[in-house]
Amino acid sequence: MHARAHELRWRRPLHREAVTLIEILVVIGVIGMLVAVLLPAVQAAREAGRKTRCKNHLKQIGLALLGHHDSFGAFPGNGGWDPSQKILTVSGSLTYVSTTGDVGSSGPVTYYWGVGDPKQLGPEQPGSWAFSILPRIEQPNVFEQRDWKVPVELYACPSRRPALALVSPLIDEYGSYVTGGWPWSRTDYAANNMVVLNRPNVLRLGEITDGTSNTLLVGEKSIDPKNYLSGTWYFDEPFFTGGSAGTARFGTNVFHDAPGVKFHNQWGSAHDGGCNFLFADGHADVLSFTVDPDVVQALLTPRGGEVAPKY
Repeated sequence: MHARAHELRWRRPLHREAVTLIEILVVIGVIGMLVAVLLPAVQAAREAGRKTRCKNHLKQIGLALLGHHDSFGAFPGNGGWDPSQKILTVSGSLTYVSTTGDVGSSGPVTYYWGVGDPKQLGPEQPGSWAFSILPRIEQPNVFEQRDWKVPVELYACPSRRPALALVSPLIDEYGSYVTGGWPWSRTDYAANNMVVLNRPNVLRLGEITDGTSNTLLVGEKSIDPKNYLSGTWYFDEPFFTGGSAGTARFGTNVFHDAPGVKFHNQWGSAHDGGCNFLFADGHADVLSFTVDPDVVQALLTPRGGEVAPKY
């Protein structure tokens, strides 16, 4: 009898405590707190990586620009309109490419842009500097075939927008555009228009008397976030075109990308803390959004005679 009772005791199912709703809610709350703590750190780490990639883009662009200087004895120009040059539209007709915008009391003004041409080199190149260096950034086919529909990843800041070719609207809030109806690829980087001059002018390293380590060469350009993918050509003309502020500018402000930002001819980025710039000696650095415009002006001038500014 005693043995039977012992056997029954071992066969009795174990008693298990049920997990209460309160315990489940506590666990969910703890997980939520951990996510809330860790997510900003993960996002910050990702942005730091994107900012570093952007800076590396500028360094590669710098190598290409200095390589161009070694070959031609000068930096490439920013291009400009060639009255003898027209392109085919998607319908097969010929046209110039242009931007028409209101510049104040004088009313609408039309600006005609050059288009990159592999047969024109040096000072006569109608396309921008970003077209001229394509063979030096492993894009010789885009250069030779004049394929402005091909996006170039090196020209896209990973914190801002992917490398895409966009079709421009015929008209928007800023103005109207003649584009031939094609999708065109953009650049998030603009050259210093005091060093990378408009056609037919070019600058040599020896003419940068303020010192190459004190002179900006290329930087991230200011863009309103609503225009990242809008296709507008307003201060964001494609890199194949030459002579515009879409590829070279001389503003003295550095802005954080934000709705309503006064991006016209200015510098800026989507990064936290500042904007990446390439200097004429090939090194890259960050200028903060609070940098004094006078400092930016001194860094833009290649032969202004200023004392090297602190930034």
